[in-house]
Amino acid sequence: MYRILNPQDEPKGQILTSEHKSSFRQEVFAYRKLSHDIYIFSQKTGLQIKNAVRVAENVPAFLDLLNEFFMSKGSQYDLHQMLIDDPIKHITGDDLYAFASNYIADINETGLYYDWGKEHYLWEFIWEMIRNFEFPNMPSRMDSLFLFDNKENAMEFKTQFRDSNYQLVNVNLLGGSTQSFDMNWFTNVPCDIPLSEVKEYARNYWKQVHTEKPVIEILYQGVYSW
Repeated sequence: MYRILNPQDEPKGQILTSEHKSSFRQEVFAYRKLSHDIYIFSQKTGLQIKNAVRVAENVPAFLDLLNEFFMSKGSQYDLHQMLIDDPIKHITGDDLYAFASNYIADINETGLYYDWGKEHYLWEFIWEMIRNFEFPNMPSRMDSLFLFDNKENAMEFKTQFRDSNYQLVNVNLLGGSTQSFDMNWFTNVPCDIPLSEVKEYARNYWKQVHTEKPVIEILYQGVYSW
């Protein structure tokens, strides 16, 4: 089996478990409250997922203007005022206020906020929500090792999604279980669709449906070394 990993996260030659928290997993977990805020907001409003994230990115910068809007008790907020172009041009003041209040509170609690490059944290959160409620017998991505049985696919993943700190290694599986999924359902989701459609990609992933040209990733839960 092949794996793309950061050697600083997982020591060579030691026996490790799939629950070992890499720096990436730690960040996904740390952002879970912010991701939940965006998840609920996008679910309520029907915004394209990229624009729900964009609202989160922009709220801290537009907070003074938003507070003026909230004080005016406006019923509808024009998203263009936050430089967001979505088929849904307006959202209710109540939905925006609920999101902004929760999001700013969670920023203050965690010291974190969504900015450019953090979108994949939301993807992991959505996939885990769908798994937890609809496919509870499937392995959690947060407690699994991501493996490839194909070296070319592993290197393609490294090229597209990881930086120079990561390397390709051979992994020895020392006892555990595996499930195979088509990674295309996770990596090729359009960003200009609402959450309701993103969920269908997640469901196809967990149903283990194959796309026309599947790229198989293996989720392993157990003990390993490399």
